[in-house]
Amino acid sequence: MSDNSPQQENDSENHDSAKLVADFRRIARSRTRLIVYFWTFPVYFVAIWMLLSNGRGIELMMWVYLAVYAGFAIDMTMRRCPICHKQFYVKNIFLKVFTTSCAHCGRSSRPAQFTVED
Repeated sequence: MSDNSPQQENDSENHDSAKLVADFRRIARSRTRLIVYFWTFPVYFVAIWMLLSNGRGIELMMWVYLAVYAGFAIDMTMRRCPICHKQFYVKNIFLKVFTTSCAHCGRSSRPAQFTVED
């Protein structure tokens, strides 16, 4: 008698594909966070301008902005591809912010390409 019935194998495949979808969503979300951060640069620029025009220091604002960048960039570099298990956005030493595919195996993190169809 077999320990794995067809129902158990089907449940295992559904769990694996659901986990794969969730992993790719986390990868795409980390990239989106960093891109949204870059879009906040005009707000940062205006805030620095206002602080300087009022004669106030900008050091705290600068350190907070850089710390947020460091957090998002580290989060993005630590994401690993669920297929090849290598860093998703880093191939050598550069972070590839504008790509949506794995730097090693080429698997895309776009929702249309990793959704599971029943």
